[in-house]
Amino acid sequence: MATQTVSSLLRLPKRQRLEIAESLWLSVADEDKMPVPEQHRKILDARLASYRSGKSKPISHDELMNRLRSK
Repeated sequence: MATQTVSSLLRLPKRQRLEIAESLWLSVADEDKMPVPEQHRKILDARLASYRSGKSKPISHDELMNRLRSK
């Protein structure tokens, strides 16, 4: 890719750069064929079981953002 093109993309507002990055990723990602490491799968299964059993509770997006900002 030409350096000029990359330079011009990097000058775009953050939101537009994120949208372009997402479009590029989705154009090559095949979720059905992407490997998920076994350790990741175990963590996901444990978290889902915790949620389903009521041991963990979901939080809203606003609550998540508040928690992240306070760190």
